[in-house]
Amino acid sequence: MSSWRWACLGLWLVAALVYIGNTWSPSSYAFTLKTHYGYQDIEPTLGKARSIRADEWAVVTPLTQATVRNHFERYNKTSLYQEDLRINYGLPIADWGMAFKPTMWLYGLVNPAYAYSFHWFAIFALFITGYAFLFRQFGASNTTAMLLSFGLYFTGFSQFWWNEKGPIIAIFPWVIMPFWLNLRLHWQLIWFYYAAVFWLLTNFYPPVQISLAFVGLVLLVAGKPRLFQPRTLVWVALAAALAAGTAGLYLYDYLSATSATIYPGSRHSMGGGVSDRFMLSWIFPSVNFSWVYNSLIGLNMSEIGTVGMYYYVAVLFFLDYRNIGLLWRDTSKRRMFLVLLAGFMVQFVWMVLPIPSVFGKVLLWDHVEPARMQYASGVLLTIIVLYAANVLGLALSLGRLLALSAFVVAGWWIFKHPLGPKRAEDLFFLFPLIVLYLLARKRKVQSHEALALASLVFGAVLFGRFNPLQSAWPIFNLQPNAVVKYLQEQEKKNDGVLVFPHLHAATANGLGFRSLSHTNAVPPMAFWDQHFADIPAQERNLIFNRYAHVSPDLMPGPRLQQTDGVQVPMDRFLKVAHADVVTRFPEGLPQEGGFDLNKQYPNALVLHGWAGWTSDPDAHGLEIMTRPPTEDVVELTPMVRSDLPLNTQQRISALNGFKVMIPHADASPPHCITLISLDKRTGERKLLNNPAGLPMCQPETP
Repeated sequence: MSSWRWACLGLWLVAALVYIGNTWSPSSYAFTLKTHYGYQDIEPTLGKARSIRADEWAVVTPLTQATVRNHFERYNKTSLYQEDLRINYGLPIADWGMAFKPTMWLYGLVNPAYAYSFHWFAIFALFITGYAFLFRQFGASNTTAMLLSFGLYFTGFSQFWWNEKGPIIAIFPWVIMPFWLNLRLHWQLIWFYYAAVFWLLTNFYPPVQISLAFVGLVLLVAGKPRLFQPRTLVWVALAAALAAGTAGLYLYDYLSATSATIYPGSRHSMGGGVSDRFMLSWIFPSVNFSWVYNSLIGLNMSEIGTVGMYYYVAVLFFLDYRNIGLLWRDTSKRRMFLVLLAGFMVQFVWMVLPIPSVFGKVLLWDHVEPARMQYASGVLLTIIVLYAANVLGLALSLGRLLALSAFVVAGWWIFKHPLGPKRAEDLFFLFPLIVLYLLARKRKVQSHEALALASLVFGAVLFGRFNPLQSAWPIFNLQPNAVVKYLQEQEKKNDGVLVFPHLHAATANGLGFRSLSHTNAVPPMAFWDQHFADIPAQERNLIFNRYAHVSPDLMPGPRLQQTDGVQVPMDRFLKVAHADVVTRFPEGLPQEGGFDLNKQYPNALVLHGWAGWTSDPDAHGLEIMTRPPTEDVVELTPMVRSDLPLNTQQRISALNGFKVMIPHADASPPHCITLISLDKRTGERKLLNNPAGLPMCQPETP
């Protein structure tokens, strides 16, 4: 082994010891601990927990917690729904599938915080080494390959989806890697089979995997044409079918159940929809968001993630076009370039043109939303640019540097600056570009590395701050605080079922609660049929037959909140407390707290707020006055207010939040509302402040 490889191995080992020793991870789980459960002191070691990464902090990480609490069994005995944990998210279930999930092998052997950290470090290591290997096969030097691998890691799609879809994009190069190794065919096929199953079971998400499988096919056609000789191709096809069959066998129950759902079972995509702003971000990586990760084009941050690097335009400006004949005169080089380019163009056409889904069925692209093809097309684009730079070479000159700098400034001024002031993130690229140009101009053999490094520095600074460095210790070793203890009491009072608003997705089950709030990858239709038998079957099917985050709330009836969100009325599962309806209240009450309008239904208003109670939550009461007076029961539920302190020595705490639902006649909501907090232990009453636009009913005068 060369000294370079020994040095790399040593660095990896040191990084692993530091990372796993601190139980670090890219998790944004601290967001839910702070927002929903009152853990104000738990923060990432570095960076910020991102609310937008709810797929991770609200689903994947809590379901991993639930699997650990469930003693790694297949069926979730800790859950109200008793669901099968063999789902699209790879979880550390102690069954035969674990043989194909090597990044999870530490679960059950060490504290799960270390196992969780090891999993994410391994995924990172697989990404960097896997893509570096892939880039080497298309002409990159060891240094350039490593720089480009890190550069691909620090792109929008990778970072904005990393802590949930990271395994999918990281394992991919390992699936096709064996066909570039000097191994006998049977060993290549064994490696390919195992890596493919590993890829599919660690996180099963067809839109990205199908598009990456196409990229794998293009790369093999371009780089390993002998693999497609009839005899060899048959064996490769059999290995691929066996891998798909193994994953299908493991996920059979999940796939069978979801195929009959409205979402995602009935979801099919047509081509098109990827706008010009997305294509701009391929060459101007930060054109669609600000330094603090605020989207500038309306979509959320994850949705605008693409594979964009300044490496692309830097290479195009510095290519030595005098050598273009070398590309076309050499048959093998021309063939490889055209195959790569054709593969990219086919993907590009699917992303931008409104092609009917029926035409995508040949490649299974009717299951690939065009925006989800961004990563796969980015991998191909990177390899195309790399290959062109390797074949044609680069010619550094001051004129080209000035032209590239002018292009970057013009792109920023035309496409980014009009969206708002102080949006100069893009111009930072000029600093590493100029510095590395000055260092590399007399060392032409290092010009490629210089451009890759300049692009990487920009990407690392721009995207490297998105995911936090979060210790996994509190994820798996959390001591209950006042909120959790209160929720435990509520669970006991309700016969072992927690029914509480705003416990997002699967977070409550991850903390050990048998909670109505949950994420059901497979809809428990028998459960919903039992509890909502009064709802017409067709309406019930439309609401519940889907992958869904279940949210209990004060509401007249169940409703579909969004494609993957279902809200259900709390009173079907809990004896809900009531507010006291009053017709008068005295003048001169002190004012503390307030409320806002949360939701308006045709026959009910839902308000949420906080009150100045000083006793324990069990002594919290609420009086309500409306005009016209309401004659129906006003439901009242507590809620956690993360904007209030949890410190029990404080007079007001996070448990001082509440929600009320006020029924009213159709189209006749109250024209005034007054809420008064009542401390049942002290008898103290306080008037709550009304929101603007909602008048307060006036007190009676003697």
